[in-house]
Amino acid sequence: MKRFATEVQRFAPESFYWEKYSDELKTTLSSAAFREEPEVVFIDPVPLTMSAMNKIVGPASRAFVLLTNSNHERAALSLRENMRIPIWAHEAAKADMEIDANDYFKDADELPGGLVAIHVPGATAGETVFYTPKNGGIVAVGDALVNLDPERGMAFLPDKYAMDPRQSRQSLRKLLKFDFEMMTFAHGQPIVRDAKKRLEALLESSGSRKFKVAEVE
Repeated sequence: MKRFATEVQRFAPESFYWEKYSDELKTTLSSAAFREEPEVVFIDPVPLTMSAMNKIVGPASRAFVLLTNSNHERAALSLRENMRIPIWAHEAAKADMEIDANDYFKDADELPGGLVAIHVPGATAGETVFYTPKNGGIVAVGDALVNLDPERGMAFLPDKYAMDPRQSRQSLRKLLKFDFEMMTFAHGQPIVRDAKKRLEALLESSGSRKFKVAEVE
């Protein structure tokens, strides 16, 4: 991935978003970053110009890359090679990744930047949502949910791309245990209000309420 995003948007205090359209994949690739000094966390990072990067990273920052799944390496390797930023991923993503992470986490682990890992299996190997209670609560999702169509809004990953669509939708119910207002995506723009209510409505419309949360890790 060689094309660089040139603009970074701040959607909440110390919370950033940027995106780039991929001609190869025919979809929008989106990324987020959260700053909790002295740490900065990049989630599924699309390449950024240095001027854009400097809007996020301070001179004394310790930076980390967190991957939501095995498919979202994106610019992670470049950041590690050029800026010595370590890569973290869920242990279930290891076998499917093209590169080795510096560290692997599991469900409920506390991560750099004050984030918490929430494993939501079913979409892609190692699928993880990251949660921070800051700013009313924010969840950063990978492939399990997308927000690419302004009219449709938040939607599940199409079944044809998911490892187990039913498991993925049921896994997402784990998020309802957390309080959050905002949600970022690996594909699509952030939702900055009522994200939990929208997720609840989506899950209800899918019929996932019929299954027990206990069925999911």
